[in-house]
Amino acid sequence: MEQWLEGARSTLASPVGRTRTIGSVARAWGFTDASHFTRRFKEAYGVTPKEWRRAL
Repeated sequence: MEQWLEGARSTLASPVGRTRTIGSVARAWGFTDASHFTRRFKEAYGVTPKEWRRAL
């Protein structure tokens, strides 16, 4: 799970990943439910994927 979250976080920050939806990045890293991904991401990093991406 940690590797999936870290991979998704890296993809969200990459130039290509920044053009993709958060849901599509989550699916690419094995998450079938976007809300589950968002909850796990927030538990791990303290912010939602959207908040994290906005802060970059």
